[in-house]
Amino acid sequence: MKDRVLIVAKDDEFKTRLADTLEATGDYLTVTATTFEEALSEILLAEFSLIVTETELPDLSGMDLLAVVGGLRPGTSVMMIDDDLSAKSAVAAIRLGACDYLHKPINMHFLLMQIERQIDVMHMTKKKKESEETHREIVPPTPRDRERQLNPATRPAALLLGREQFQVINQELQRLLGHIKAHFVGLVDSDGNLAGAAGTLEEYDLVLLTRALSIDHTATSTLATILEENQFHSTYLEGEHNGVYIVEIEKPYLLSLAVICSVDVKPGMVWLYSKRTAETISQVLKASPQSPQAATLSL
Repeated sequence: MKDRVLIVAKDDEFKTRLADTLEATGDYLTVTATTFEEALSEILLAEFSLIVTETELPDLSGMDLLAVVGGLRPGTSVMMIDDDLSAKSAVAAIRLGACDYLHKPINMHFLLMQIERQIDVMHMTKKKKESEETHREIVPPTPRDRERQLNPATRPAALLLGREQFQVINQELQRLLGHIKAHFVGLVDSDGNLAGAAGTLEEYDLVLLTRALSIDHTATSTLATILEENQFHSTYLEGEHNGVYIVEIEKPYLLSLAVICSVDVKPGMVWLYSKRTAETISQVLKASPQSPQAATLSL
């Protein structure tokens, strides 16, 4: 089987040249993306042997993409391509888990050699891991873990989305971003996987953000019980410069819609558009073939 390589770049010439070079060898299948959003869609829908991404993208950054890959596809290597040599960026990329950091101008033949080397390392690591697993005692999952894996209602929502559902969700997030002029909007499932995003995070840590949103809001649940409410579906945290709005979507999957915007934005407007977006996304998820509701209807 051919190795699949995802190329993420705003530089169309570079993207096309690299794709043509890889395809010409006969050993690779390539998929291209221009933005973080497009790349995330491809990563959620399929596995790749290697991801080659520019550090600067039109929406978020290659660093953000690198962080997301570490959570969604931990076995996938990511190679960073920078416009200029930056020691600071190189150190940051390697710390985040990049397998290589290169800078332009770059010789395409040299880049092909580096890609071949990284994929060879990936195959060797995979074979070693498989060999170790065959000699390791297999511990069956606990009944609780097995039930969670088999039950569609408790599996990570981000990994169950079809291409059409994912595209609609990201369109809704882009629309929400424009309506309220937010810095960033993101949809995170209960396992901390990013199911969609729009805007820029700038100095925010995407990994920490998604992990925080996946944590159960025990204080909110306790307060709801004290006040004899079934559940609070929305949370607002206000800082000195930014406000964070979180709208929880319960059905068919537990997801958190997070909105980060300036404290100058009117809260009422944010709540209105965020809840409308959450309702639309909930309907999209219910229509998904993997959705428990859709499965019930099909019966």
